[in-house]
Amino acid sequence: MQSVGIIVANLGSPASPARKDVAKFLGEFLSDPYVVDLPTPLRQFLARGIIAIPRSKPSSEAYASIWDSPDGPLRRITSKVAEKIQEHTGLQTVVGMRYGQPSIDQALAELSDCQTIVLAMLYPQHADSTRTTTIRYLQNVCRGKTIRIVPVYYREKEYLSALVRSTKESLDDDIEHVVISFHSLPIQHILRADPTKSHCLKSPECCEIESIAHKTCYKHQCQTTAKYLGDALGLPYSIGYQSRLGKLPWLEPTTIDVIKDIAKKGVKRIAVTCPSFVVDNLETLEEIGIQARDLFLALGGEELQLLPCLNTDDHWIKFFARFIQQQLDVH
Repeated sequence: MQSVGIIVANLGSPASPARKDVAKFLGEFLSDPYVVDLPTPLRQFLARGIIAIPRSKPSSEAYASIWDSPDGPLRRITSKVAEKIQEHTGLQTVVGMRYGQPSIDQALAELSDCQTIVLAMLYPQHADSTRTTTIRYLQNVCRGKTIRIVPVYYREKEYLSALVRSTKESLDDDIEHVVISFHSLPIQHILRADPTKSHCLKSPECCEIESIAHKTCYKHQCQTTAKYLGDALGLPYSIGYQSRLGKLPWLEPTTIDVIKDIAKKGVKRIAVTCPSFVVDNLETLEEIGIQARDLFLALGGEELQLLPCLNTDDHWIKFFARFIQQQLDVH
């Protein structure tokens, strides 16, 4: 077999919580046309000036509140995932972030002797702003090598089993309600990813009506994961979408609105899990673990338990290592 190397890819994070590093990271992230769907000159102007500069101050403070090591949580944990994948597969495995460092270019440099590159993204569900942009970037910069793409795994039985097991093991006994929170997406991203241009969001039941659109429909894939997890937990559960940016229509309901509604009903002890993320990061640790918790307690709640992402859970790692190897076996 040709020499094979694996890139474990994640979104990325700033080099540090310092405002200049956060502004640089935001500028790169928001300049991506798969993230901000605007003409290039306007997108660049907004991303690197109007949005990134003023947003860098509160974002810097948020990052500082959860920065737990020189690399921060996302890069630290992603590196651990890559190490464990290498242990299980026996194949050279490196980290490649779509934005920031270590970059996909740096990952390719480390794998320069490998003829086959396997792109293993830490996104269970499909979204153009995570998967498509990473795939396109790798294809543009990786020349003369064979590329294998690990597909989405939002409904793979072993992945779901690991997710349920991890959630149950972490869940406090006295939790009354579970909120399953996914990163939100602009509505236009959902519509753009629909190959039929006639299915997604055309009816309230679109996610339950069989369609080829489901192969790239983020909302359908989130709901599929949430239903399996929620039913397996045997507790009342709600689905919400977090991390909105800007004033365009996004997927609803928002996680914050869901938490407010639960508090109004007198529920005192809730847990929040975030299965669109495989490793903990700003959106889980700060947005949910700090902001959402403070809100819930202020509304009369007694506990908001943030359930950890899969991170380096053994069952998840074993599944992902096998799943990666399967992509080599089918070719």
